[in-house]
Amino acid sequence: VVNNYKAPDAEDFSFADLLLEINQINGINRIQFVSVDPQYIDDEMLEALALPKIINYLHLAVQSGSDKILKKMNRKYTVEKFLKIVEKIRKVRPDIALGTDIIVGFPGETEDDFQKTVELYKTADFDIAYLAQYSPRPGTAAARWADDVPHLEKERRWRILQNLMEEIVLRKNQKYVGQTAEVLVEKRVDTEKNIYAGNSREYKLVEFESKVDMIGKIVKVKIDKAEMWRLVGEIL
Repeated sequence: VVNNYKAPDAEDFSFADLLLEINQINGINRIQFVSVDPQYIDDEMLEALALPKIINYLHLAVQSGSDKILKKMNRKYTVEKFLKIVEKIRKVRPDIALGTDIIVGFPGETEDDFQKTVELYKTADFDIAYLAQYSPRPGTAAARWADDVPHLEKERRWRILQNLMEEIVLRKNQKYVGQTAEVLVEKRVDTEKNIYAGNSREYKLVEFESKVDMIGKIVKVKIDKAEMWRLVGEIL
């Protein structure tokens, strides 16, 4: 778990301390880290999220909106605690984009459990989610339990969450129209039209035209159009 990092040679050197040190290195303009565990987000970590070089995106895996299912998953937090963490994060960074992971059809998940997940999703107002249908994995604790949610029901629940996510993604993307995004250019997606693409500080895919090779550079792009999975704009 990335945010439970402790340096082997320094008892009190935490992940937040590591972020602080990296933030001070000249030449590093962006700091990004992968999925974090909600149970390890403490006040020190919240302070670190305000560091200027950390991108304005955090992936906060929740997995389910049902306390019963979270307990079966051996998650060390409740829905209430998770939402309080989200609230604290948004106090530090009000405009932060939040991503998550959710599994539908976990053993024992009822319709009521699933509806609680839908409500959690709406309340947290995630920017993006990686949605999965449960399948048994040999050697895991869950493999001991009956895979008792039918496949078609898993698909139905997945589709409901997918539709909700797409609705929120489009709504949130539209707010960027007219704004200027700071984009780290990663690739050229159309050589004939000189279209480049990269990610904004909110981890939004941004495409723009440039006659000059911009790969590896950080540029400012005025957003003219918002689509489901990308923003399109003009380099400034």
